[in-house]
Formats: sequence, C-alpha cells, structure tokens
Amino acid sequence: MEATSTTDIILNNPAGPFNNMGVPGAKSYHLLYDGYGNPNNLQAGLANPYFVRMASSPTATILGDAMAQSPSFFSLWIGNNDILGYALSGGDGSNPITPLTGGIGIGFTETYAAIVTTLTSQGAQGVVANIPNVTNIPHFTTVPYNPLDPTNPDFGPQIPTLNAVFGQLNQVFTYLGVPERNIVFSNSEASAVVIKDESLQNLSSEIETALNASPNFKLFVQSFGLSEQAAPLVANLFGMVYGQARQATEDDLLVLPSSNVIGTINSDFMTFLMNQNLPAALAGQFSIEGISLPLEDKWVLIPNEQDEIEAATNSFNAVIDAVRSDAGLAYVDTNTLLNTLATDGLTSGNYNLSSKLVVGGVFSLDGVHLTARGYSFLANEFMKAIDATYESNFEESGMLINVGNYPTNYSPALQ
Repeated sequence: MEATSTTDIILNNPAGPFNNMGVPGAKSYHLLYDGYGNPNNLQAGLANPYFVRMASSPTATILGDAMAQSPSFFSLWIGNNDILGYALSGGDGSNPITPLTGGIGIGFTETYAAIVTTLTSQGAQGVVANIPNVTNIPHFTTVPYNPLDPTNPDFGPQIPTLNAVFGQLNQVFTYLGVPERNIVFSNSEASAVVIKDESLQNLSSEIETALNASPNFKLFVQSFGLSEQAAPLVANLFGMVYGQARQATEDDLLVLPSSNVIGTINSDFMTFLMNQNLPAALAGQFSIEGISLPLEDKWVLIPNEQDEIEAATNSFNAVIDAVRSDAGLAYVDTNTLLNTLATDGLTSGNYNLSSKLVVGGVFSLDGVHLTARGYSFLANEFMKAIDATYESNFEESGMLINVGNYPTNYSPALQ
C-alpha cells in the first residue's frame, strides 16, 4: 500500500518523545515560549509549524519537552536566528536582532543563561556552539554589487538613455555637495546596481527644488514626450525616488534573492507611475529594479547594518563563551570555522571545502543552511570538542565521519 503524503501539521503529527529537538527558525527565546507549538497561534505568526508537529501539547515549550526526557547529554546551538533574521531581511527592521539585555525570554544574555541552567539542572553534560558571522555565508557573498553587464542585450542598449537621465540628477548631486552619489553606467565594464541607502541624508525636497529651478529640466521632460507642465511632477518623482539613492560599492552585500529581482520591472511602482499620468512605456522604463528604481533596503546589507550584525555576533558569542565556561561544557567555535571557510577553505579527508555557493560543498542552494556534507563536517567538529572536554575517544577510535559519504549540491563529474 502506498503511503499518503500530507502537509497537514495537525493530522500528520508524529508522537514523541524526540531526541532531536531542533526547530528550524527558532530564536533563543522561542525555546521558552509556551505558545510556540500551539496551532491556534500560527495565523498570528506566534507559533512555529515545525514545533506544532512535534510539541507534546499546545502549551509545551521546546526546552520543557527536552527536559521531560531527563537527558544525560545535550548539544545546544541556538542564537543564530536571533541575528540571521535581521540579515536575511536586509536589515530593513522587519525582523530585528534580539536585544542583548532584558529579562528571561527577552534579552539574549538572560535567556541563554536560563536555557543552559535548565539543561544542566539534572546533572547533564553537553556541548554548545557559538554563532557565526552570517555575512560570510554565500547568501550574502554570491551576488556581486556590480552585476550590470554592458554586453547584456537587455541592459547595454539602455545605457545612453540612463546616463542622460541620471546626468540631470548628477548635476543636482554635485550642486548639493554630494558628488559621491552620482550614478553612471559604464559602456565597457560591469556597473554597480542602484540602491536606496537609508543611512544617507534624505535630499528629496532639495532635488525637487533644484530640478524645478533648472532652465533645462523642462526641455529634458519634453524629450520623453511629456508636456512642459509635467516638469514639476517629474521633479517631485525624482526627489521621492532618488533622495537616498546611490550606486552600490564592494562594501555592500546583496542578498541572494536579489538576483531574481535586479533588472526586472517593479509592477507596483509602474502602476503608481501610471496613476501619476505617465505613459505605460515610460513608467516601465523608470521601474527597473536596481537600474532606474533603487533596490529597497530588504535586498541589501549596507555597511552600518553589517556592523550591527558583527557587534551583535561578538556580544552574543561572549555570552555563550562565559556561560559554557562556567558550566564546564564542550565548545565548538563555529564562528572561526565559517570565517576560515570563507577565506582559506578547509579540508576534511580528501575533500576541499569552502563557503562558495554550489561548488564549495558546504552550503545548500539557499546559501544559508548546510548540505549533508556540511553538517557531517560540523558533526566531526562537535565530536572533537566533546573529546577535548570529556576525554572521550571519537576521533582516536575512528568514529569521525567521512564527509565524502554525504551528498552535496552537484555531481562529482562537475569537479
């Protein structure tokens, strides 16, 4: 009889207890939240569908279900999502970093200490891992800041018109004393995308005023088939769109999904422009993501957002190191491991591993989670840490994993 597949998380709910209490997407404080497995909380975004499937009851907590098994040994790798969510959203504020301070269930310091205190309260030993700086993973290092190829037939022919349009704006930027914001596309080299940088002073009103005062701007507007009377409207739109615009630099990190957006028409913005009485063709021309329309915050991690991530990572890791040291737990420094993967690469047996997407072997195609080979490599690091702290003999007895026995993203024929 064939098995019936269902995604119904209420009906397809396996019974526990479970040795693996890992819940994808969980932040540190979620381990303590007694509504995280309640299906009634799903619509409001207060529950996790993975934990709904495995929770012992609607009011269970992840930590409580783990402790119900009276573990003698545990592994704990929590805190990644407390920072990763902010990074994945481009630092746009929709998924903020967990604060360092605050009570249990609010601040990372008190929450992490409470989790470890609970896990060790019955005498269990364990191993913990710290948090990698996520800006080194391929989700943030794969899409270049300058992907606009002049030989691309969808982009190259637009360059003269684009430079003429931005020439009007660049005159204003120079006049306002911010020539570093000038936007120019090259006919011979790859060009950077245009982004919105919310850390910049918003010059919307200044741009509008300067364009309206320009004697040539009305002629420029008419060159697009618009009437002279449309000049104030276009000046207002320029100010609104480019008030915090600049081209990206090598210091900016574009999130992996931006590769599917750059060069496409933002239909919502195109509709908005058409509602401002711009012809459809012109509205589409001014709605091209990363070219005529600056990429939104959610697609880019600008330097100050990267600094926030690094600062939080360092602070959280200091907490993890102090708590695990006081508890005498084994420790895996995943931050150093992944930094090394990103810079020099690592070897395991006959395999060279790196943080490159696809060919690096470690990261899956989302650029965030590891492949089976990546997790097998990390499992070895956990066993080595356990050996070092508890004088076990995983490595000496040959129990470490051959990472080659675990798949990655591509055929060996591609090597």
